[in-house]
Amino acid sequence: MKRTIVLASHHRLAEGLKDTLNFISGGGQDIVTLAAYLDNQPVEKQVDEVMTASPADRDVVVLTDMTAGSVNQKFFKYRTRPHTHIISGMNLPLALGVAMEPADQYISDARIDALIQEAKDAIVNVNEIQVEEDDDDE
Repeated sequence: MKRTIVLASHHRLAEGLKDTLNFISGGGQDIVTLAAYLDNQPVEKQVDEVMTASPADRDVVVLTDMTAGSVNQKFFKYRTRPHTHIISGMNLPLALGVAMEPADQYISDARIDALIQEAKDAIVNVNEIQVEEDDDDE
């Protein structure tokens, strides 16, 4: 069993995320990018090409940049495809979590939910972090 990770965004966000993800993870994952609106090709056509390239028994995790965006909306019709997860709001912690999942079994909805929660938890207002001062440091 294999897994394909699809990173899809407006403009070049997906390409940059793939590059960073490969740098941190060491690569080796099957990662496909879709960078919409760089040429005159319709987004729906790009999405269909990406999705039809994966065999029906392949685990496919699609990460898009935003829920209300056109890129995510064009993937919506594939939400009922077996072994397919479409997640909006992609970020590096989420992409890394998906990339590091064992690919020898299908990823479950429960595991996807856990990875999403971990990615949400990684979003922090650093200005609100309280640093404890240690008097011994002087």
